Amino acid sequence: MTDDKDFAPVPLPGGASPDDARTMTMAPLPQSAGAMGAVPMPPANGGSHAAKKRRNVGLIAVISFVAVVLLALVGYIGGGQFYFKDKAAPGVSLGGISVAGQTADELKATVNDAVKNSTVQVSVKGGQSTTASLKDLGTTVDVDATVNDLLNANKGDLLSKVNPFAKTSVALKTSTDKLAMSTYLTDKLIGENARVENAAIKYDGAKYVTTPSKDGEAPKLEPVVATIDELASNPGNARKVEVATTTEKAPISDATAAKAATDANARLNSKLVISNGDDKTLTIPAAQIAKWIKVNEDVTKGTISLTYDQNAINSYLSSSLPGALNQKMVAEENVVNTEGTVITTNVKGVNGVEVNSDLSDTAKQVAAALQNGTSGTIKANTKVTKYETKSRKVRYDVPNGDPHMVIDLSKQQAFAYKGTTLVRTFNVSTGKPSTPTDTGTFFANVKYESQTMVGEDYVTPNVPWVTYYNGGEGFHGAPWNPDGIASGTPKSHGCTNMNVADAKWVYDFLPIGGMVQVIGSTPSGAVR
Repeated sequence: MTDDKDFAPVPLPGGASPDDARTMTMAPLPQSAGAMGAVPMPPANGGSHAAKKRRNVGLIAVISFVAVVLLALVGYIGGGQFYFKDKAAPGVSLGGISVAGQTADELKATVNDAVKNSTVQVSVKGGQSTTASLKDLGTTVDVDATVNDLLNANKGDLLSKVNPFAKTSVALKTSTDKLAMSTYLTDKLIGENARVENAAIKYDGAKYVTTPSKDGEAPKLEPVVATIDELASNPGNARKVEVATTTEKAPISDATAAKAATDANARLNSKLVISNGDDKTLTIPAAQIAKWIKVNEDVTKGTISLTYDQNAINSYLSSSLPGALNQKMVAEENVVNTEGTVITTNVKGVNGVEVNSDLSDTAKQVAAALQNGTSGTIKANTKVTKYETKSRKVRYDVPNGDPHMVIDLSKQQAFAYKGTTLVRTFNVSTGKPSTPTDTGTFFANVKYESQTMVGEDYVTPNVPWVTYYNGGEGFHGAPWNPDGIASGTPKSHGCTNMNVADAKWVYDFLPIGGMVQVIGSTPSGAVR
């Protein structure tokens, strides 16, 4: 509206007073030149310059605002990239559970809680009911894989990684063993007498035997599998499902079980011997092999297969072989003459053998032999230390040399020598004609102060001062045979009977390894 002060009243004709005057408003003149030739005038107070200035200020303000917004956006994106680097992105959830900003450890706890709280109540129409966990139903959750999926969700590009409006629901990473599910539900929902029973084999302590199959009822699994899939997509809650049953034939037949039992028994008959590569061996008992056999029933294929428990084989060998195959090194002790020729060996040398701690290769060979049904000897991994040899030189060919004995059967006497020097002579009673004392050159090998002697037709306790030189033949006291000794009548079972004091003297005189020569022939009666 135009201000009145900008317009003066027009004087009235005839000097009329102002009270009689009317105020008149003039129409504005056009800014362009009119009929009167008006000339355009510049705006008062520089008006066009002010408008231009105002437009520049507004543009600067808009540009500044946009710049601030862009800087803030860049800061948010950059900061978000750093913050969510090792965390679940905004908008990510495990089913209906938001996990935005959670670290791997926090996600693992969330997943485990969701799995724990995921249950299924399964019921048979008009029958039993059971509430089961995912594990009960044969479903395994790969927690690490699920956490990895949660961490990688919404991270395809820079914006989606920090966009709270980009919603992504991640499901549990699962796998389901339908056999385990069927076994569990059958056990919980189907009575024992109504269940399907597969033919099977078992070890009865001597051999593998079979148990027969039986057709029966089984729960239908499809509704349960579908419910588990739903829980995987939206975990952490309880579900209910009703199932029907169906009549099924036993997947594993009696014929299949019979063949598996035959195969298993054939493997039990494999004779496997483990050797230390020297003197000792261990034969693996059939009962032990039975413990290693794993009977694998596959109801989906209707088969029974046999494998071996490699860990059990390793454990058995590690615990049993050292005691059975280890042996201490024993130095060999020889008696040699002046020329170095071995006359006799007092102590036979034994190599030292130690079973290695790592028997995995031996265990693999055992498993392979059993799997192939073959018998044979397998050398264990061992460390062998060769025995050392010690030699003792004796002189029987010089006066006052080494001690030795001579038994003359014809004279029924024994002679003690040191080298070529005769030390003592004894009356004896040797083996009777039916069990004569052997002739030849022998060497003392073992002694007993007292011993119970056992033969085919006798048992004699407390036989004193025994010195063996040829297997079961030796010197010993015979207090029950004084007449035979005195008369020179052969009466023994092959040993040389002596008076007790004489036997004690020989026991002390003749060392282990000392030579014993038996000459002459056995008389038919007394020689004195």
